[in-house]
Amino acid sequence: MSEYGKSLSVGLRTLRLLGVSLLILVFVASALPLNGFNTPIATPEAPASNYAHPAVPAGGTPVIVTGTYVHPSGMFTLPLVSGWQLPGDSPEESVAATPEQPITRAGATFINVSAASVVHAFVEDNPELSLKDFEALQAYYTAEQLSAAWSQYNGGWREIARRAVGETLIIDTEMTHEGLVYLGRQIARLQDRWLMVMRLVVPNNNPSLLEQLQATYEPYFQLLPSSINAPLFWRTLSDTVSGYLIRFPNTWQQEDGKPGAPYALSGELDGRTYRLNTRAVPNASVPDEESARAWIAENYPRATVQTVQAEQRGDFTGYTLSFLAPDPDGNQRSLTATLINGAGTLYVAVLQTFAEGRDLLAPSDGSISPELFRIRQTFTPLRLVPLSAQPTPTPTPAG
Repeated sequence: MSEYGKSLSVGLRTLRLLGVSLLILVFVASALPLNGFNTPIATPEAPASNYAHPAVPAGGTPVIVTGTYVHPSGMFTLPLVSGWQLPGDSPEESVAATPEQPITRAGATFINVSAASVVHAFVEDNPELSLKDFEALQAYYTAEQLSAAWSQYNGGWREIARRAVGETLIIDTEMTHEGLVYLGRQIARLQDRWLMVMRLVVPNNNPSLLEQLQATYEPYFQLLPSSINAPLFWRTLSDTVSGYLIRFPNTWQQEDGKPGAPYALSGELDGRTYRLNTRAVPNASVPDEESARAWIAENYPRATVQTVQAEQRGDFTGYTLSFLAPDPDGNQRSLTATLINGAGTLYVAVLQTFAEGRDLLAPSDGSISPELFRIRQTFTPLRLVPLSAQPTPTPTPAG
């Protein structure tokens, strides 16, 4: 058997020992409150192991970014990295707050079997924690709290070091399972009221991989506040070619579209049928209200603009305009166009319905579903992760 085959076999065995489902359970459980149990679990003796960690490839384990991952809830993004894959059994978590359970959380786990490595990230809003600043975040992560993440390693765990980098708290740990030692790193920060946590696990014979993973994942672990405006169970359209996201009711259907091309969706709200069209327009922008009105006049020549509202999506700005415009057959339509300025691209989301004379931005019209506002508020450009440079194949000499 080749060295790679042996490493893969060992890696499979290692993760089988840990248990993919157990790993996911451990990471998910670590996001939950301790429910009153404040005593760390005793560290057991590490059982003997006849297995070894996968051999580290010459030059180190490659960490190659292949795209941008968007959680199905639209709550956060991460890099997609070759070799780290979502396992088939419950790889993604979405928990919506209820009167009985106030926590909102979204998470995902990625596993690289051949490297015996795990990446887990989650965002959480827990009103009961009251983590208002970095000092509170530091105090929150006691040994008791950390034990919820690492205590399932049957050889025990210990904290090695912790440090603050700006407003980010980094805690390094060492864990043992079945006689094999792993290195763990938790990276936590606050964004508004949201706790953002990423945990990395690598074998202790591959410490450089820990640094590579942090350098790759941490800068692009992004919370998308615009998605907070919509229910967690809504569907998410994330175009990671054009670079935008929008969310919509799960009863709506996609009629057309693919990444990099315009999308068309439709569904029912307030007793009416609505159509949603989204697209990205390169080399365009609407820097002011006058240019936003001009965009409507150019794309809907017979339109009558009713209301104009300024929009803000983090660092991105734009406008939403409500207007009336007949279709090609002369039927009157009520529409809104949300125009958001990206980096050299104008992102456009148009909602329309056949309804004579309605201003879909009118605050006094109680017949207009508030879900229209929520849909528009989720429309945002994405900060795409730069792809890793791919090696250029060496030409084969002719002859």
